[in-house]
Parts: sequence; structure tokens; C-alpha cells
Amino acid sequence: MRTNLISRAACALAIAFIGVGAIGAGRALAHASLEASIPAASSVLETAPPLVVLNFDEDIEVPLSSIQLFDQTGKIVPLGSPTAGGDTTIVQSTVPTIGNGLYAVVWRVTSSDGHVVDGAFSFQVGTATGGDSAKLLDTVLHGSHAAPVVGRTSGVARFGAFFGAAILLGGLFMVMMAGGEAVHGWATRRLLWLGWGVLAIGSLANFGLLGAISKAGSLGDMFDTSLWGDVAGTRTGGLLVARFVLVALFIPVVMFVNRKQVAWWPIAVPLLGLLTVFTFSAAGHPSVADQAALWIGVDAVHMAFVVLWLGSLVMMAVGGGAWTRDAQFAGAVKGFSRVATIGIPLIIVTGIAQTWRLGASLSTLTDTTWGRLLLAKVAIAVLMVTIGAASRWLLSHEGPGALRRLVLTEAICGIAVLGLAAGLVTQPPTVAAPAKVFTASLTESGLIAEVSLAPGRVGLNDVHLVVTPSGGSLVPVVSIKATMSLPAQQIVDTEVSLTTEGTNHYSGKVTLPFAGDWVLKITVEPVAGQSVVLSSGVVIP
Repeated sequence: MRTNLISRAACALAIAFIGVGAIGAGRALAHASLEASIPAASSVLETAPPLVVLNFDEDIEVPLSSIQLFDQTGKIVPLGSPTAGGDTTIVQSTVPTIGNGLYAVVWRVTSSDGHVVDGAFSFQVGTATGGDSAKLLDTVLHGSHAAPVVGRTSGVARFGAFFGAAILLGGLFMVMMAGGEAVHGWATRRLLWLGWGVLAIGSLANFGLLGAISKAGSLGDMFDTSLWGDVAGTRTGGLLVARFVLVALFIPVVMFVNRKQVAWWPIAVPLLGLLTVFTFSAAGHPSVADQAALWIGVDAVHMAFVVLWLGSLVMMAVGGGAWTRDAQFAGAVKGFSRVATIGIPLIIVTGIAQTWRLGASLSTLTDTTWGRLLLAKVAIAVLMVTIGAASRWLLSHEGPGALRRLVLTEAICGIAVLGLAAGLVTQPPTVAAPAKVFTASLTESGLIAEVSLAPGRVGLNDVHLVVTPSGGSLVPVVSIKATMSLPAQQIVDTEVSLTTEGTNHYSGKVTLPFAGDWVLKITVEPVAGQSVVLSSGVVIP
């Protein structure tokens, strides 16, 4: 009986792999970052723009995109609903007739792998000074992110979905290895239904929370039915909907898994199980590579064996004492040991491959939250492998009865690994660009300007200027103006908002939206009718 079950399962697994390969053959997408915009960040326009156009470096989900425009008083200017531009990386909104002045654009988009990214920039219509762009951006960005509890709840939901899948799929695997006899025990059946319930609730919560995060809303927004259609229209939302269908199909599987006269459940378990794993692998970091089908497949292999390993351990630990006591289950326990012997090396190899693709350098492992979580996950996984080796030695020398405590310890470690894996999904596996404080002493026509810009990175920067006129005079200069330009992005003369701190001592702020080779230009009028221009390159990493 058990041999027939395993043969059917192997055939079903092969069919499922072919199906997943066909589904994953399309181009995969990464979470987006802004490459360019119309109007350009910090630009000064002669006339008002008819559109706000945002161009990202990867495809985005337009249904969950938001573009807002604020005037210099912080009042919102109604825009048209976001629509797709010339391709799937562009989103745009129509702009009504607006007057001269300073404006701020605040955007929020959902990338195709389900990550929500946002940002803001300012521009000016007309040449008259419109106000303090840094202050305006700080004002309009207040409250532009989802409540912290939404992010924390989303993390719990992701862990729940992972853990539920492990309990359900790993538990069903052990039941198959035992020929279906194990589900006569109430503890085993209860654990299967628990896994099913946790997977269903976690997935439903993920669906609702995706809408709440994209809206920058509160926890209550996950129940906003007006968002559900938009969420379902995205790639991640569609995968979650597919998972709901699969979860529903598992109901008869769990109900009839112990019925020997029901011949279809040994085929249904691996088919539904692998497709469920695919809904996880196709919605996260694996989909950011150019060869998406390959990396989704690698992640699916990694997750499938993790799920089988952890779920089987949980079943043997808390699914009833018979698993490590009764002789009828000795074959199933030994079968799990053989599968783990093959699966653990595959978990290690696929994990290393994904780390190499995402991390790219050793510094990533220590300099990012993603890397630190990964190191913690690896450390616990090594402990699990060690415990597993001891368990296999005991199994071969003393039998299943000696495994109970080690299996429970190994299962607890596995749950910790799964929690860290849920955290890894949301973390960017990149090292943030380092700050590079800029300082220089510029001289022109006998005038000296000591200038500093900190922290020297993309975003808001503080600028300090100390000017010493020709001859060292302490007489205040007539006027001073500072601008920054980025020729590579066609950003010209972004004005630094300066205030007087003392005689010929000025401070100000400037928002630099892109990395690159910026040009700082300082125009000083030491005496009426005379202008001195000083300039320097400023590298923003």
C-alpha cells in the first residue's frame, strides 16, 4: 500500500513541477525604485505641467498606486486617478491648472513582488521664490506611511501563512509515509486542521493588509472591501487568491486522507502542496531576477524541503506519541530520515545560491537587516542539522522511541528559522549607500568660501557656508545664493534655502533626490555691482 502511495505521489510531483515551470516562464518583476519623473525633481518650470509622470526601473502595479500633489501651503491639489504610461514601468496622473509657486509630489506604488515603496520630491512653477522645499516635503510626508501596527501585523500574518503551510504539508507527507493510518489518532487529525486554519487565516490577513499598506492606512483598512478588487488585480494579490482556492481544495483532502477506498488523495497532496509553495515563491525576492522562472524554481525547491522537514518534525513532536512509540510508524519515521538526508543538502545548496544572487557581497551579511537575519537563520539551521544528525544516529541504533526529545527541540528550532524567513521577505538585500560628508574651501577673486554638506547622501542635506571677502573684511556681503545641479538627470539650479547665522555665516537645507556628480554653485555679491561665482563638484553616493 505504502509503495503504491509513494509511486502515485512521485508521478503527481513530476506533473506539478512541469505545471509550475510553465506558469513561471514569464518575465519576473522586482520591487521598483524611481528612475526619473516629469516634472524632474527640484526643477523650475516656466509653465505648469499637464501631467505628473513617474518612471520606475521595474514594473509596478497601477491599481495600488497613489500620486498626490501639494501646493506650498501644504494643501492637496486634486489629480486625476493614476493610469499606466507608455509601458508597465510608468504611472501618471493628470494635473489641473495650477499657478506659480512651490509644489510637492508624494507617490506610493506597489511593486510586482508585493513590496510597497514611496517617495517625494518638489518642483517649482515660475522663477519667483516659492518657499522652503525641505520644510514643505517634511510637512506633506507626515502621515504618509501606514500605521506601525499594520507592518507588525503583516509580519505575523506572513509567519502564520508559512507556519500553517509547514504543519499542513509536512503533516500530510508523514501521513502518506504511514499509509494513511496515522490520522486515526485525534492528535494527528487536529494538527492537520490547525495547519489548514493557520494557513487560511494568514493568507487572508496578508491579502487585506496589502491593501492597507498600499493605502498607508490603519489596521481597519484591511477590511475595506473597496480595496479588495484592486489588490486582486495585482500579481501578489492574484497569487493570494490562487492560494485561497488551493486552501479550499485541501478541505476534502484532510477529510478523506484516512479513507483507503479514496484513491485520489495521494495524488492531490503533492499537486496541491507544490502549487501552494509556488504561491509563496513567486511573490517575493525570487521574482526580482531576470531569469525569474529559474529563481522561482530554486526558491520553490528550498521552501518545499523546508516545509516537509519542519512540518514532519512538528507532526512527530506533537501529533501524538504513537509516531515515536508504535512499531507501525517506524517505517514512516525512517522514510522521513531518508528524505531529510536528501533534502538538507538541497536546502543548503539552494539557500547559498539565493544568498549569492541577492547579497552579492560579504558586507551585505553584516551591514543590512536582511543579512543579519540571514546569519541568525543560518546559525539556527546549523543547530538543526546537528540535532538531525544525532537523531538519525539514534534512529539507526536505538529506533524511533529514542527520538522524541530531540525531535521536539529540532521542531522548535525550525519554527524560529521560519520566523526569521518571514522577516527576510520584507527586507531589501542591499547595502544602503554610505554617507559622504562634503567639505571644501573655495577661492575666487580673493574671496574664500568654506562650505560643508552633510550627511552627503540622497535625501535631505544640511549646508553650511562661511564667506571671507577679499582682504579678510568682516563687513557683511550684499547677497549670497547657492544652487545645486545634476546634469546627468537634467536637474538645473536647485536652490539651497539659506538663512543667516551670523556675519557672513549661512546655513540651509537642500533635498538631493538622486545619487551622482552634483555641481554646487555659490554666487556672492561682496559689494554692490560685483559678483563672484564659486563652484565645485559634489559626489553623492
